[in-house]
Amino acid sequence: MLLLGACVSVAAVPWEKGETPPGPYVDNDRLFMLLRLHTPEQMAAFYEARGFPPAAIERIRETCFMTVHIDNKSNTVLWLETANWRITADGKPVTRLDRTYWNGVWDEIRLSQASRSTFGWTQLPDTRDLQPQEPVGGNIVLPRDGRAFTIEADFFTGKHKRQGMVRVKFENLQCAEDPPGE
Repeated sequence: MLLLGACVSVAAVPWEKGETPPGPYVDNDRLFMLLRLHTPEQMAAFYEARGFPPAAIERIRETCFMTVHIDNKSNTVLWLETANWRITADGKPVTRLDRTYWNGVWDEIRLSQASRSTFGWTQLPDTRDLQPQEPVGGNIVLPRDGRAFTIEADFFTGKHKRQGMVRVKFENLQCAEDPPGE
Protein backbone atom coordinates (compact mmCIF):
# COMPACT_ATOMS: atom_id res chain seq x y z
CA MET A 1 0.00 0.00 0.00
CA LEU A 2 1.33 3.43 -0.94
CA LEU A 3 0.80 6.04 1.78
CA LEU A 4 1.00 9.70 0.91
CA GLY A 5 0.52 12.90 2.83
CA ALA A 6 -0.50 16.36 1.71
CA CYS A 7 2.53 18.02 0.20
CA VAL A 8 3.56 21.53 -0.65
CA SER A 9 5.75 20.95 -3.69
CA VAL A 10 4.78 22.50 -6.99
CA ALA A 11 2.44 20.42 -9.10
CA ALA A 12 3.25 19.97 -12.78
CA VAL A 13 -0.34 19.83 -14.00
CA PRO A 14 -2.69 21.68 -14.25
CA TRP A 15 -0.69 24.61 -12.88
CA GLU A 16 1.95 26.62 -14.67
CA LYS A 17 5.55 25.89 -13.74
CA GLY A 18 6.38 27.74 -10.55
CA GLU A 19 2.75 28.22 -9.46
CA THR A 20 1.33 26.62 -6.36
CA PRO A 21 -2.17 25.09 -6.54
CA PRO A 22 -4.82 27.11 -4.67
CA GLY A 23 -5.40 24.71 -1.79
CA PRO A 24 -4.06 21.59 -0.08
CA TYR A 25 -2.95 19.00 -2.61
CA VAL A 26 -1.14 15.74 -3.26
CA ASP A 27 0.85 15.26 -6.44
CA ASN A 28 2.68 12.04 -7.28
CA ASP A 29 3.12 9.65 -10.21
CA ARG A 30 -0.33 8.06 -9.61
CA LEU A 31 -2.62 11.03 -9.02
CA PHE A 32 -3.03 14.73 -8.45
CA MET A 33 -5.66 15.64 -5.85
CA LEU A 34 -6.57 19.20 -4.89
CA LEU A 35 -9.01 20.45 -2.25
CA ARG A 36 -10.50 23.94 -2.50
CA LEU A 37 -12.39 25.06 0.57
CA HIS A 38 -15.01 27.72 -0.19
CA THR A 39 -16.50 30.43 2.00
CA PRO A 40 -20.26 30.54 2.60
CA GLU A 41 -20.40 33.74 0.52
CA GLN A 42 -18.67 32.07 -2.45
CA MET A 43 -21.10 29.16 -2.43
CA ALA A 44 -24.11 31.42 -1.91
CA ALA A 45 -23.06 33.56 -4.89
CA PHE A 46 -22.51 30.49 -7.08
CA TYR A 47 -25.95 29.01 -6.42
CA GLU A 48 -27.75 32.36 -6.28
CA ALA A 49 -26.41 33.11 -9.78
CA ARG A 50 -28.09 29.88 -10.89
CA GLY A 51 -31.50 30.95 -9.58
CA PHE A 52 -31.59 29.14 -6.24
CA PRO A 53 -34.20 30.62 -3.86
CA PRO A 54 -33.28 32.29 -0.54
CA ALA A 55 -34.32 29.23 1.53
CA ALA A 56 -31.84 27.04 -0.38
CA ILE A 57 -29.07 29.66 -0.13
CA GLU A 58 -29.62 29.87 3.64
CA ARG A 59 -29.18 26.09 4.02
CA ILE A 60 -26.09 26.08 1.76
CA ARG A 61 -24.48 28.87 3.81
CA GLU A 62 -24.79 26.74 6.97
CA THR A 63 -22.47 24.04 5.58
CA CYS A 64 -18.83 23.54 4.59
CA PHE A 65 -18.24 23.15 0.83
CA MET A 66 -15.06 21.76 -0.59
CA THR A 67 -14.34 21.26 -4.28
CA VAL A 68 -12.28 18.15 -4.92
CA HIS A 69 -10.27 17.75 -8.12
CA ILE A 70 -8.61 14.42 -8.94
CA ASP A 71 -6.47 13.58 -11.98
CA ASN A 72 -5.55 9.95 -12.60
CA LYS A 73 -1.93 10.31 -13.70
CA SER A 74 -1.31 6.56 -13.90
CA ASN A 75 -1.61 4.08 -16.76
CA THR A 76 -4.28 2.03 -14.99
CA VAL A 77 -7.78 2.55 -13.59
CA LEU A 78 -8.01 4.55 -10.36
CA TRP A 79 -11.22 3.91 -8.42
CA LEU A 80 -12.90 6.91 -6.81
CA GLU A 81 -15.20 5.46 -4.15
CA THR A 82 -16.08 7.95 -1.44
CA ALA A 83 -17.20 5.03 0.75
CA ASN A 84 -13.43 4.39 1.10
CA TRP A 85 -12.83 7.87 2.48
CA ARG A 86 -12.60 8.59 6.19
CA ILE A 87 -13.36 12.10 7.37
CA THR A 88 -12.70 12.73 11.05
CA ALA A 89 -12.57 15.58 13.54
CA ASP A 90 -11.04 15.07 16.97
CA GLY A 91 -10.65 11.38 16.04
CA LYS A 92 -14.40 10.93 15.50
CA PRO A 93 -16.17 10.35 12.17
CA VAL A 94 -17.66 13.34 10.38
CA THR A 95 -20.68 12.46 8.27
CA ARG A 96 -20.71 13.91 4.76
CA LEU A 97 -23.86 15.74 3.82
CA ASP A 98 -24.60 13.48 0.88
CA ARG A 99 -27.32 13.28 -1.76
CA THR A 100 -29.76 11.67 0.68
CA TYR A 101 -29.27 14.54 3.15
CA TRP A 102 -29.74 17.18 0.45
CA ASN A 103 -32.80 15.45 -1.01
CA GLY A 104 -34.40 15.76 2.43
CA VAL A 105 -33.49 19.46 2.62
CA TRP A 106 -34.78 20.08 -0.89
CA ASP A 107 -38.04 18.25 -0.12
CA GLU A 108 -38.47 20.36 3.02
CA ILE A 109 -38.09 23.65 1.16
CA ARG A 110 -39.76 22.37 -2.04
CA LEU A 111 -36.80 23.12 -4.29
CA SER A 112 -37.55 22.87 -8.00
CA GLN A 113 -36.33 19.88 -9.99
CA ALA A 114 -34.19 22.18 -12.16
CA SER A 115 -32.31 23.47 -9.09
CA ARG A 116 -31.96 19.94 -7.70
CA SER A 117 -30.38 18.84 -10.97
CA THR A 118 -28.01 21.82 -10.96
CA PHE A 119 -26.97 21.04 -7.40
CA GLY A 120 -26.49 17.36 -8.26
CA TRP A 121 -24.13 17.99 -11.15
CA THR A 122 -21.89 20.10 -8.90
CA GLN A 123 -21.32 17.23 -6.44
CA LEU A 124 -18.38 14.81 -6.56
CA PRO A 125 -19.55 11.41 -7.81
CA ASP A 126 -19.69 8.77 -5.07
CA THR A 127 -18.20 6.16 -7.41
CA ARG A 128 -16.18 6.55 -10.58
CA ASP A 129 -13.63 4.45 -12.42
CA LEU A 130 -11.08 7.01 -13.54
CA GLN A 131 -9.40 5.78 -16.68
CA PRO A 132 -5.73 6.59 -17.30
CA GLN A 133 -5.20 10.36 -17.52
CA GLU A 134 -8.88 11.05 -16.72
CA PRO A 135 -9.87 13.88 -14.33
CA VAL A 136 -12.95 14.27 -12.14
CA GLY A 137 -14.14 16.99 -9.83
CA GLY A 138 -17.04 18.13 -7.72
CA ASN A 139 -18.08 19.26 -4.28
CA ILE A 140 -18.29 17.39 -1.03
CA VAL A 141 -20.21 19.01 1.80
CA LEU A 142 -19.64 18.70 5.54
CA PRO A 143 -21.34 20.14 8.61
CA ARG A 144 -19.90 23.56 9.52
CA ASP A 145 -18.95 23.21 13.18
CA GLY A 146 -15.63 25.04 13.54
CA ARG A 147 -13.53 21.92 14.15
CA ALA A 148 -10.44 21.02 12.14
CA PHE A 149 -10.85 17.80 10.19
CA THR A 150 -8.81 15.13 8.42
CA ILE A 151 -9.58 13.36 5.15
CA GLU A 152 -8.03 9.98 4.37
CA ALA A 153 -8.97 8.76 0.90
CA ASP A 154 -8.17 5.29 -0.41
CA PHE A 155 -8.18 4.60 -4.14
CA PHE A 156 -8.01 1.02 -5.39
CA THR A 157 -6.18 0.60 -8.67
CA GLY A 158 -6.47 -1.66 -11.68
CA LYS A 159 -9.38 -2.81 -13.82
CA HIS A 160 -10.59 -5.20 -11.09
CA LYS A 161 -9.27 -3.20 -8.10
CA ARG A 162 -6.43 -5.68 -7.61
CA GLN A 163 -3.35 -3.61 -8.45
CA GLY A 164 -2.88 -2.06 -5.04
CA MET A 165 -4.17 1.03 -3.34
CA VAL A 166 -3.19 4.68 -3.20
CA ARG A 167 -3.93 6.45 0.08
CA VAL A 168 -3.85 10.20 0.47
CA LYS A 169 -4.24 12.10 3.70
CA PHE A 170 -5.07 15.74 4.32
CA GLU A 171 -4.80 16.89 7.93
CA ASN A 172 -5.78 19.98 9.86
CA LEU A 173 -8.30 21.22 7.30
CA GLN A 174 -10.63 24.06 8.25
CA CYS A 175 -13.86 25.18 6.63
CA ALA A 176 -13.32 28.52 4.93
CA GLU A 177 -14.99 31.48 6.60
CA ASP A 178 -16.35 34.72 5.16
CA PRO A 179 -14.09 37.71 5.78
CA PRO A 180 -15.19 39.89 8.72
CA GLY A 181 -17.92 42.36 7.83
CA GLU A 182 -19.67 40.20 5.22
